[in-house]
Amino acid sequence: MTKSMFGLVPTKKIFELYEEIVSKADRAFESMKKESPDEVRCKLHCTDCCYAVFGLFLIEAVRIRNQFELLDEKTREGALARCESAEKDLALLQQKLEKYKNDSEQIIHLVGRQRIRCPLLGENDECILYGSRPITCRVYGIPATIRGKSRVCSKAGFKGGKYYSSFDLDQVNKQLYMLSKAFLERIDGTDPSKASLLLAMPRILKTPTDDLIAEVFR
Repeated sequence: MTKSMFGLVPTKKIFELYEEIVSKADRAFESMKKESPDEVRCKLHCTDCCYAVFGLFLIEAVRIRNQFELLDEKTREGALARCESAEKDLALLQQKLEKYKNDSEQIIHLVGRQRIRCPLLGENDECILYGSRPITCRVYGIPATIRGKSRVCSKAGFKGGKYYSSFDLDQVNKQLYMLSKAFLERIDGTDPSKASLLLAMPRILKTPTDDLIAEVFR
């Protein structure tokens, strides 16, 4: 997929391209699970990835928000209530990070250690949007290349000093950025150069897509 290709396709195709990336991530996970069954330890009600802190590109935010609106009212209300707690925790984290605004490595370290419950994690410890969960969640339990380094869930059984294939999340993030940029280019009055901005899950769930775009990407 290339920038010029994104620039030619209609909005519907942009989301089809996103779904292709999702399928690629799912195939990579299943392949690694088959290749290293003892090391991949993801299972029902294992929620380590649901407490990881990461932002989402606009293309994923729009997809998640659209699917969230299809849920029943009670389920949505539960998630929105959990957003309040998550936002408070994120605000506290942001205060900590202010001390290290010129130290990107320390920021990465602190964010990687922080645990904040995702509002999509239901009271039964199951994701209420599992079928539409972000790509980061889909590959959390296998080695993934992030900022040039291979990283993996601490609960997995992968050991240092041994070679394992690694899912290139850096490349995927570049693709998500390009899709988000292409999406913004189709909306009058937006600033496509802001496509690199990442959005927190609580804000995505609480804010209608049109309002989110107006608030962040104008």
